Amino acid sequence: MAERTRLEFKQVIGKGGFGTVFRATLHRPGGFRKEVAVKVLHDRWVREPSVTARLRDEARTLGLLRHRALPSVDGLFRVEGRPALVVEFVDGVTLQVLRALGPVPPTAALELGIEIANALHAAYHTAGPDGEPLRLIHRDIKPGNI
Repeated sequence: MAERTRLEFKQVIGKGGFGTVFRATLHRPGGFRKEVAVKVLHDRWVREPSVTARLRDEARTLGLLRHRALPSVDGLFRVEGRPALVVEFVDGVTLQVLRALGPVPPTAALELGIEIANALHAAYHTAGPDGEPLRLIHRDIKPGNI
C-alpha cells in the first residue's frame, strides 16, 4: 500500500473568528514526522471565496518568510472538506502567559523585543516572487500572538 501524507490531530490549541487551531503530527511518506499547528476554517467560511483566498494568500506569503522567530509553512490541506493551513508547531507559552506569571526581567524583555523587531523587519523586507520587498505589516501584534 502506498504511503500518503496525513495529519494526526492531538488537541485544540486555539479558536478564533475564522477557524480553530489544532496541534497535530504531520506524517509524510518515508517516515517523515513533524509537529505542526493546523488552522482549519470554520464551516461558515468554507464557501466564502474571499476568506478561502485570504487563507491561501496567508500560506503563500508565510511560505516566503525565513526567520527563526517565524514558523515555517508546510502547506494547505483539506480537513473534512475545509481548507487548512499547516505550519510548524512552536512549543512554549505566549508573552501574555509569561506576563501573567509576573514581571519579565529587563534583559529577557530586551532580548524578546529585539527578536520581535527582527522578525517584523524580515517580514517587511523579504523579497517576494517579483524580487521586490513584501512590505508586510503585522496588524495584530499583541502578547497573545507572541
